[in-house]
Amino acid sequence: MNRSLPRTATALAIGLVVSLTTAASPASSHTVAWHNVSPSASEGCVLFDVETAGGATWAVGMRSDATTRPFTPIAMRWTGSTWEAPPQPAEHGRLDDVAVGAPDEVWAVGSRNELVGENGWDHGRALLQHWDGSAWSEAVLPFPEDAAYTSLSAVDVAADGSVWVYGGYAGTSGEYVTVLFRGDARGGGDWTLLPAETALTWVSELKAGPGGVVYAIGDGVSRFDGTTWAEQRLPSALDGALFDGIEVRAANGIWAVGHLPDELLWRRPVIVHFDGRVWRTVRTPAETGQLYDVTFDGAGRPVVVGETQNSGVNPSGSYVLTLNSQGVLSRSEEPPGAGYLYSATTDSAGRVWAVGGAEAGTSPSAYAGIRG
Repeated sequence: MNRSLPRTATALAIGLVVSLTTAASPASSHTVAWHNVSPSASEGCVLFDVETAGGATWAVGMRSDATTRPFTPIAMRWTGSTWEAPPQPAEHGRLDDVAVGAPDEVWAVGSRNELVGENGWDHGRALLQHWDGSAWSEAVLPFPEDAAYTSLSAVDVAADGSVWVYGGYAGTSGEYVTVLFRGDARGGGDWTLLPAETALTWVSELKAGPGGVVYAIGDGVSRFDGTTWAEQRLPSALDGALFDGIEVRAANGIWAVGHLPDELLWRRPVIVHFDGRVWRTVRTPAETGQLYDVTFDGAGRPVVVGETQNSGVNPSGSYVLTLNSQGVLSRSEEPPGAGYLYSATTDSAGRVWAVGGAEAGTSPSAYAGIRG
C-alpha cells in the first residue's frame, strides 16, 4: 500500500444491512481487546503494510532519521514474541506493500534510492524483493530497455502461488506506462508482462484470485479477467473517491475502503461492497476519517482501519470501524498506543493485526497491534 505521511456516504441498502447483521453478530456481543506489540527500537519508523499466511506474519515500511537519507527500507517478521528485521537488499528506499504466500514465499515492493553525484538523491527506482525463508534478495523484472524511470506500488500472491506485481515506467519519450507482471508459482521465475490498462491512474493494492482474476484499486476499482481489464461501476455519489484497501471474500463478497474529499470534513470515510451484481455504498460515520484497509476477524466481522486528523474525533489519530449493536459500522474501538493505522490482516487463529505509526503526540515510531 502506497502511503503518504501523514497521509456523505449514502444510506446502506436493505439487502446489505441483512448481509451484515446475519453474517456476524453485533459487536456488543463479542468482547475483544487490542494488545500493543509494537517493535522496539523503531524510532523514526512507520509500517505501511502487514500480511500473514501459513503462520508467517510480516510488516514492511521505512525508517528516517538524521543519518539515513532519504529513507531506509524495513521488513519485520513476527517470531511469536517479538519482531526481527533481517538485512535488506537495498540500503536506501522504502517498502510499501508485502504479500505472504508461505513462510518461505514472501514478496515486497517499493522503491530504492541512490546518491547522484555529491549533492542529492535520484527519484527512486522500482524495488521488488523476495524472502526464501532465510534471506531477502532483490528480484529483477523485465521492464523495457528504454525505461528511464520505474516504480512499483502493489504485489499479491494467489492461492496457486503465482505472484502479481503492478507498477509502471517512463520511457525516453517521457510518457508513463502502467504494467502488470505475473511470476510463476513458487519463486517468481519467468515473468510475464500483461496488459495494465486498468482505466485507473493510480493503483494502491492488488488482490489475485482463482483463474487469473485480479482486482486493482486506487482512484476506482478495476477487474482483470486474465485477458482484459474492466473498470467497476461504483455509485455516482462516490465520484472522486480514492481507495486504499480491498478484501475479496467471495465472488459476491468484495469490500473496498478509502475516502472521499469533503469541503467540511476534509476527508470522509468510504466503504463499498459488491454482492455479485452491483457495488453499493456502506454507511460510515459522517466525520473526518480516511480508511486504509479492511479485514474480517475470526467470527466474520469486518474491521476497518485508518486515520483521522481531527482531534475532536480521536486525538491519537487512529480510526477503527467495527459493527455496533445495531449491526452498523461505527467507531467503537481504540487500540492503545496506535496513531495512524495503514494496514490490517487476519491470521489463521482469527486474530486481527494492524500496523502504522505511534499515537499522535509521542515520538515518531512504528506501531503494531493484535486484536483478539
